[in-house]
Amino acid sequence: MKYRIAVISVLTVIATGCSEAAEQPVDAASSAPALSASAAVLAELPETEVATALQYVESDFVESDDVRDPFRNYTSLFRKPTDDLERINQRKVKAYAYSLDELKLVAIIARSNNRAMLDDPSGFGWIIYTGDFVGRSEFVSTGGIEAQEVGINWRVDRIRATDVVFVREDVSHPEIPATTRVIPLYAPGEARGGS
Repeated sequence: MKYRIAVISVLTVIATGCSEAAEQPVDAASSAPALSASAAVLAELPETEVATALQYVESDFVESDDVRDPFRNYTSLFRKPTDDLERINQRKVKAYAYSLDELKLVAIIARSNNRAMLDDPSGFGWIIYTGDFVGRSEFVSTGGIEAQEVGINWRVDRIRATDVVFVREDVSHPEIPATTRVIPLYAPGEARGGS
């Protein structure tokens, strides 16, 4: 019985305290959200100084180490620039700055979509597929009175499990047979990787 009286008296005190708090008027300024730091500083300044505080100069918009443009595109840092040779050939040529002798075959993936990887002397890896043109163009003359120079490149003919077959053909002289070159993944006698 004493326990019930104690619980009822505690509940009465709590209910009375809540009703008194509900009857008190609410101050609008205290319930407003807190101002941000910059808004608080501007609120303390006189109106004449607020106008000068909000003025910007050209240097506020110049990119530096402290101020970076969030919309700047950085893909040019990771791509090789296109070369004028590619425009002369009118076709896309991979590893256009290096001859086929300077490129090293480092990987072959022989699946449904065969592809291989060539490394150039700078360490950049080129992924090649069947039909891709590879290497520095060699220019041959078409002959005749109005002789023009035509660029010819090695083309990936086949990608096999252990090597890549390149073919070079001169379209201006179809009577000349195509030149074929095979680059093996492993040199003869070289230990093969893997575990």
